[in-house]
Amino acid sequence: MAFKEGHEKMGGRQKGTPNKSTNKIREAFTRLVEHNLDNMTEWLEKVAKNNPEKALTIINQMAEYTTPKLARVENKIETDEQINEVKIEIVKRTNTDE
Repeated sequence: MAFKEGHEKMGGRQKGTPNKSTNKIREAFTRLVEHNLDNMTEWLEKVAKNNPEKALTIINQMAEYTTPKLARVENKIETDEQINEVKIEIVKRTNTDE
């Protein structure tokens, strides 16, 4: 039976259901990292000894998988006055309306 426009989806995974093999690979990778934390620290120290910039790049790349990316914020202020000090305050929002 050929697919027809407007045909309801039948069978297969439901929308949003993760792929089983993808989950298995993620779990295996997580275990690999967890069991090699000491080794990874040692390896990173060896890299940093010869090339600190490369070590920072590795840390930055690893952070992408553990730390959520923050949205960029741009504030533009036009003034004729000289700016002597800029203070930035980072506040964690708490949602008390729920």
